[in-house]
Order: sequence, then structure tokens, then C-alpha cells
Amino acid sequence: MVSRCLRHCLMPCSTLGLRHLSVSNIPGAARELIDLGFNEEQVGTVLSLKPSRGDPQHRISCIKELLFIGLSPQTVVSILIDSPELRKTSVKEIQDRTDNLRSLGLGEGFLHKSLSRCPSLLSLPRSQVLAAVKCLKQRCKFSAQQVTDILCSSPEAITQDPSYLEEVFQYVYFRMGGTHKDIITSGLFLMPLNEIRVRHQFLERLGRFCPPNKKGVSPSSNPKLKQVLRFSERDFLTHIAQTSSEELHVFRNLLAREEKDSKGDEDDEENIESTDSEEENTDSEKEESDSEEEEENRNDHNRKKKR
Repeated sequence: MVSRCLRHCLMPCSTLGLRHLSVSNIPGAARELIDLGFNEEQVGTVLSLKPSRGDPQHRISCIKELLFIGLSPQTVVSILIDSPELRKTSVKEIQDRTDNLRSLGLGEGFLHKSLSRCPSLLSLPRSQVLAAVKCLKQRCKFSAQQVTDILCSSPEAITQDPSYLEEVFQYVYFRMGGTHKDIITSGLFLMPLNEIRVRHQFLERLGRFCPPNKKGVSPSSNPKLKQVLRFSERDFLTHIAQTSSEELHVFRNLLAREEKDSKGDEDDEENIESTDSEEENTDSEKEESDSEEEEENRNDHNRKKKR
């Protein structure tokens, strides 16, 4: 008996919104997906996705590669839905990128976990992944094992620009006194830098967070870094800041205004320095012109004297 899903697959393409697939191709693709372990609903979802290269077989080949990594059919469906760019990726690119991630220490179990959390890892060029890893190792001084831990716990970090990773790390390391171990367990790279600044400086002004000493060691009275960064806003306000959401909202707006004013002052200083530099250049050019004119007059006077 033909299942309801397969009967749908045999319906005209326009009925299912699958105008990109020919009627002759749909049944074969559906049967192959069923054989790979997908249920009828998942098959319908996969076949309804916009094609990557207009060829259902290409999509099937990519799906097989994702299953080979160890991902479940449901995870594969979720990845294909959430990552349209992945549907444009060739099988060879998927293989190369997974090999690259394995070379960074992600074994099969960890690779499965990282890709489930951040499927866009498979959409990143190898050069971009290596640039982020290089930044974490060289600029942020994480060990190779610590970078692997970041890939497992916060794979989203690899999708960030290296300069941003360095900026976030330096803020937490120097301003908040966070250690490398604290940074990994806190899920630092999962929170935007602006929100990190807001929570940190809010606690400082409340007197609930003290800066590190000259050796970079934070007082034991400070809340743990993961409490500041990983708690939901409600838990952060209740257990750490011990204040109301209204106060945090007011402070967030105040901090944004202060940063805007500070940026305006910096721009004004740059303009003043630029104006001063231009005036100095003008004065220098005038002095040089006067000197040349004086020299010319002296030469005329000497010529007349010789006559």
C-alpha cells in the first residue's frame, strides 16, 4: 500500500510546491530517503526544500555524507532547514570541512555534538575556520586542547571574526580577571560583547564586582564568570545583581549614551588634531615661501651691487 507521504510525492509538483523537481525524480528520491531511515514527514520536508543545484540526487548525496558523520535523520533535517547555504555545498566540500574539524580534535562524538549546535560550521571555508583557531591559539593563548574544548562547548566562536574574538577575550581576561579555564566553562563566545559589558559594569556600579589586582587575580567575593555570562537575565538579576529589571534597563540605556558621547568626544579630538595638523602645514608652507622670497630678494640685491 502506498503511504500517504509517497502519494503526496506522486502528486503534481505544483501541488507540493516542488516545481524544481520533475515528477519522474520525486518517487525515486523519496524511496531512497525512506531507505536511509527518514520517516514520511521528514521525507516531505526534505523534498520541499529549495534545491541547491537543481538535482535531487545531489541533495541525497549530501544527506548521505551528513548521515555518515553520525548525525540522525532528524538532525540532518534540522540542519538543512536552518542552513540554506549548506544546501549549496558540494559533497567534496562537506568531506573536506569535516576532515578539517576532525584534525582540530573533534572526534566523531564531539563532531556530532558541535555540528548539532552549530551546523553553519560546515558552511565555513577552511581558511576562515583556521583563521579563528589561529587567533584563539596565538592572540588569546589558548592551548590546542582548550581550543578543542571551545569547539565542543561553544562552536559558534569559530564563526566569529578573529578581531572580534580577540576583543572579547581581552575584555574578559583583563577587565574581569577571567582565566582561560573560566572563559571556556562560561561559554564566553555565546554572548555579544555589548551585553557582557552591560552586565559586568552594572555589577561594578552596584559594588558586586571588583576589578582584578595588578597580578590579574580577581577577589574571591566576585561572582563566577559563568554566573555573570550564562545565567538568564531573570536569574542574573535575582541571584547575582539582586535588583530589578527596570534598573538594568535604565543602566543599559545610560551606558549606551555614555559610549555614544565618548565616541563623539574621540571624533572631536581627531578633528581638532587634523585641523591643527593642517594649520601647521599651512604655517610651514608660508614660512618656506617667505624664506624663498627673501632669498630671491637677496640675490637680486647682490646682482645689482655687482653691476
